[in-house]
Amino acid sequence: MLIRILIAASLLLILWVLLSGHMTVLSLSLGAASCLLVAWLFHRLALPDPDFKTLYFSFNLPRFLPWFFLEVIRSNLDVSWRILHPKLVISPVKSTVSTKILNDVAKTTYANCITLTPGTYTLNVDADSIEVHSLTQGTAEKLQKGEMKERISALQGRFKTP
Repeated sequence: MLIRILIAASLLLILWVLLSGHMTVLSLSLGAASCLLVAWLFHRLALPDPDFKTLYFSFNLPRFLPWFFLEVIRSNLDVSWRILHPKLVISPVKSTVSTKILNDVAKTTYANCITLTPGTYTLNVDADSIEVHSLTQGTAEKLQKGEMKERISALQGRFKTP
């Protein structure tokens, strides 16, 4: 337990030093104390019986993130064009996408990715579906095709969706 807290605090401290650039004794000691406190609090809040569902996510994330960032940029450009267009070419629609094959971590990731993509917003997450508000019918249809779900399914270790 103590070793896990110290490892987490060390990683946090390294990240803090890299991001802040402050190398004074006061800054480093306050940073170390903060990192120890955060690591201890996280350990106290973590589940007593950890499962490693997120471990597979971390190994496959480098393949997912570039695609997702590109989708966010494409959606940003599309939403910007629609807002700046004189006729405001939007057609808001509510739709439901299936999440039957996704575990809880993957469902949460899917819902968050939908919300982070401009022009879409997750309204409700049920056991087997996610209710989504889309700015256009085309965006809703793109979600129904399931490319994002397939990529998140690959994150959780499944490579084909039924």
